Amino acid sequence: MSDFTLKEIQKITRGDVVQGDMSDSFKDISIDSRTVNPGDLFIAIKGDNFDGHEFVFDAVRKGAKGAVISKKEALKEELFHKNNGFAPSVIVVDNTLAALQKIAQHLREQIDIPFIAVTGSNGKTTSKEMIASVLETKYAVLKNEGNYNNHIGVPLTLLKLMPSHDISVLEMGMSGLGEIRRLCEIAKPNTGVLTNISGVHLEFLGSIEKVKEAKGELVESIDEKGTVILNFDDPLVKDLKKKVRGKLITYGIDNQDSDIKAERIMNLGINGSTFLLTVGNEEIEIHLPAIGGYNIYNALAAAAVGFVHNVGLENIKKGLEAFRGFPMRMEICPIDDTIKIINDSYNANPLSMKKAAETLSDIDKKGRSFFVAGDMLELGDASKEAHEDLGRFIAGQSIDFLIVVGELASSIGKGALESGMKEERVLICNTLKEASGILDEQLKSDDIVLIKGSRGMRMETIIEELKKTREIH
Repeated sequence: MSDFTLKEIQKITRGDVVQGDMSDSFKDISIDSRTVNPGDLFIAIKGDNFDGHEFVFDAVRKGAKGAVISKKEALKEELFHKNNGFAPSVIVVDNTLAALQKIAQHLREQIDIPFIAVTGSNGKTTSKEMIASVLETKYAVLKNEGNYNNHIGVPLTLLKLMPSHDISVLEMGMSGLGEIRRLCEIAKPNTGVLTNISGVHLEFLGSIEKVKEAKGELVESIDEKGTVILNFDDPLVKDLKKKVRGKLITYGIDNQDSDIKAERIMNLGINGSTFLLTVGNEEIEIHLPAIGGYNIYNALAAAAVGFVHNVGLENIKKGLEAFRGFPMRMEICPIDDTIKIINDSYNANPLSMKKAAETLSDIDKKGRSFFVAGDMLELGDASKEAHEDLGRFIAGQSIDFLIVVGELASSIGKGALESGMKEERVLICNTLKEASGILDEQLKSDDIVLIKGSRGMRMETIIEELKKTREIH
């Protein structure tokens, strides 16, 4: 980011400067005292499990040149003393998170480049990464790293904006109404991508219609000069076309009236898939290395963004074929040379679980297949039925063994048993270590395992346990 002076920070945040020279400038902004650098401005954010006000002095001792705080009780005498030859600038605001967001929004308004926002119940992170891969064939791209997709992560990403950036792609997540709208107010996207809508965050939103309303905030935030890109194979997404004020671009596999289409799809198992990409009147063959047929939808979203931003068909192909994914999302972890684990443990909801089960079922296998399923969290009153329904679905797939872990996931096992999956092939575990022990006993050459569950379950721990007894590459 460009340097901000204390005067500029005060004007943007409308805070009270209680110490500091108004001409002082800050190299960067940090909310983490562990990674703060000399010359930074430290903003004391209060989260669900932490309060940055407890670490203001740590940040200053490490060289932070200033601090933005909201608790006046944090204004202890030590904060006014010189440290390493200087006394830090101090600004008091009503709300430090709002201050962070205002600074990020101000910086975004100073740099006039295209911004693409991506949201959806599933696939938004992979879509964002594929979009970035396509755009990087032509542009210098800013994107959010990891899961920096919320009310804190998006502003922090925007603070990395530099004049050298040509374009930005931002994933936007939410757990309630109004959150995506606020992120759009901050980032002001010109292009919005909506991947799909399914039953996630029902604990907070209550119904699929509320999820649709929350995701639809992105569509409503794109003005008449912007572009909205919709997955027309998803009926809930398709219905949001009536809210589009600007240009509409559609993509799909089943809906062949879409602007961006995939045809002649061939599943290559763990080697991904091939398909014919059609963009308007042009077409090109794509080898997508990402596992799972559902990733073709993410590729189509990326192709649509490439089309809107004049990347060109050859560069779209180049970007999609260069995509290699990232940890804990359909990540291949070979064991003992012949056994493969697919680590998809980053997160889970009913739709993504079913897509993962379909993927495992469709892979050509010499050995046996094991689906290891953990609890799906944040489903509210729909939780028990959603888990049982997943079990019934898995029973209908070509999967040899189902291993479930967790109190909620036991209902997955129940659903599978009720739908005819043999009892000896449904293994119900209380702990991750127990599941790891079963796999260690059972796995033979050419077997394949897919592990998936909500982030709170830390399903990757199963792989960490296996590493203690088996060679994982």
